[in-house]
Amino acid sequence: MRALISRYPDFYAGSAEFVDLQTALEPEVLELWRARDGLLDQLAVETATWGLQYWEKTLGLSVEQSKEIAYRRSRIRSKLRGAGVTTVALIESVAESFSNGEVELTEFPLQFRLEIKFVGSVGMPPNMEDLTAALREIMPAHLRWEYVIVYNTWGVTAQHTWAELRNRTWDQVKGVAWT
Repeated sequence: MRALISRYPDFYAGSAEFVDLQTALEPEVLELWRARDGLLDQLAVETATWGLQYWEKTLGLSVEQSKEIAYRRSRIRSKLRGAGVTTVALIESVAESFSNGEVELTEFPLQFRLEIKFVGSVGMPPNMEDLTAALREIMPAHLRWEYVIVYNTWGVTAQHTWAELRNRTWDQVKGVAWT
């Protein structure tokens, strides 16, 4: 109750009718403020939840309500970054938005080819299918690209004990970033 009444001059607190009115209005006003804040959250990709469908529709993406919010946000960010002229920086930016890590791009101009190396993470990055779709959309048709994925080697795993590794498959071991 004190939230609304504290916004008025102190002499209003002496009026029983005014206090009763503010007590009755406060839950409604607080709910309106929460709704307003929730609506404002939908205007930014990083905070949007139920409004992601509007971002997706606006950008021409399929609305996939069953997918995780982080996945949907990465698709939207990638689409927003993909507008304009295709540059090395743009391709890196799009790839980084899908891999959630640093990417190195190597150009081979005489071969009309690019290598996209995921150096910020170990193992297969998430959303590779969507990354490929996004790159197909922004890349010139005459360029081809290849992904270079960093995995652990026996040399890296040899530094760890059997207790750390025994409950893992090789696929799990080679894709884990060891610190």
